[in-house]
Amino acid sequence: MTALQSVAVTLPARLGEGAMSRFELVFSELLDSAATSHGRDKDGNWQIEALFEFIPDAGLIDQLLVPLYQQEQITAVPTLVNTLKKRDWLAENRSSFPPLRIGRFWVHGSHVTTPCPAASLPLLIDAALAFGSGTHPTTDGCLRAIQLIRRTSPGKILDMGCGSAILTMAAAKLWPSSRIIAVDNDPVAIRVAAKNRSLNQIAPARMRLVVSEGFGSRVVNNNAPYDLVLANILAKPLTHMAPDLTPRLQADGWLVLSGILNTQALMVEAAYRAQNLRVWHRICLCDWTTIILRPAGAGTIPRLWSGR
Repeated sequence: MTALQSVAVTLPARLGEGAMSRFELVFSELLDSAATSHGRDKDGNWQIEALFEFIPDAGLIDQLLVPLYQQEQITAVPTLVNTLKKRDWLAENRSSFPPLRIGRFWVHGSHVTTPCPAASLPLLIDAALAFGSGTHPTTDGCLRAIQLIRRTSPGKILDMGCGSAILTMAAAKLWPSSRIIAVDNDPVAIRVAAKNRSLNQIAPARMRLVVSEGFGSRVVNNNAPYDLVLANILAKPLTHMAPDLTPRLQADGWLVLSGILNTQALMVEAAYRAQNLRVWHRICLCDWTTIILRPAGAGTIPRLWSGR
């Protein structure tokens, strides 16, 4: 058991769930927290807590939160960092996650004893160091998106920025004959992905894990073009990636992008339209948009699906 560091921030009651998701994403995605949570205190104010297995840089945290303070038009608040007593905080955090039903997928932790619902595809994911447990709207949106794809079985799939590999494993369950490469620039994420691959009994030959900065890996490039590319990252990296990603997509392929705030969706779409891709479908959950695109020659059917 590790003595974790707790970072706590108190935010005004007037903020909504969407704002909380954006604040939490700073801790989980940009600062590599082990776990995050939020809730209202007795006065109605929001309390965000993030747990770290290292001593975080309070100055860096404050710097990364400044754009959100400005966006929400609130005054910057103190960031409190404390060392917690030695307890199995991650195990306690896992037990607080109930199973999720997202279309055909049933996302659950190892602590869940409820039988898997009939005709569902189980995904065993424990809260860990890598981003992506199905609870965030960006991951939720991707899981919904791949169930909309109209293809019998994509032969080759690339998951760029795989995190915990929940999307990789979902694709493996949905299309058992596919071959998938999961990529992340964080070796910790790849170790977590390997553990999840084993827990979900997916053969390494079907789900290959690669540490790579974008398309820098020879493995990623040699297996292109792909029938399906998944990229749940952030809007700016996705925008910059467009010229490198598009040539590695089959002429009749599918592209799923997420990690995009609703206000950033048009910017991301413009970057891919410039590469001759067209929007086939959008999924909006809270303040987040997941976009399905296809090469212009493959046909486009623009639609919009909105959820919670």
